Order: sequence, then structure tokens, then C-alpha cells
Amino acid sequence: MNPIEQVMAGLALGLAGGLVHFLSLAWNLKLFLAGRTWRALGIQILRLTVTVAVLAGLAHWGALAVLAGLAGLLVARHLTLRTRRATTP
Repeated sequence: MNPIEQVMAGLALGLAGGLVHFLSLAWNLKLFLAGRTWRALGIQILRLTVTVAVLAGLAHWGALAVLAGLAGLLVARHLTLRTRRATTP
């Protein structure tokens, strides 16, 4: 895979994984606040596992893919924070 493909794949997968990670955080918070601690902990573990799996998968393609994936993750965080301004359920 050439460097441009690595960067593009990393950005796309990082953005997609980041959106899943950060958008599911609100759902996780609602479960914690509702007293459904075990389910919330399970979802927390699942969220982190998916994020680690995406980054580990990108590591097989090279350092550029991982760095681009991290950039995509940060973009997803920024987009999520912009669309969901400090609202608590």
C-alpha cells in the first residue's frame, strides 16, 4: 500500500471509529445515570476494544496509517463536541 493510500485509509477508518466511539459515549452515560452499571461497563469495554482494534489494524499498514487514524479520531472528537455542546441527560 502506498503512503497516500495509507493516509486516506487511516483517516477514513479513524474518523469512522472515532464517531462510533464518541457518539456512543452519550449512550454509555445514560446507562450509568440510570443505574445500569454492569451494562454501562460492558459498553465501555466494547467502545475501548473497538477503538484499540481499529488502531491495531491500522498498525499493520504502517506508521502513516496509524498517525492518520489518530488524526481522524481527533477530528471525530471535535465534530462530536461541536454538535453536542455540554448537554447532560
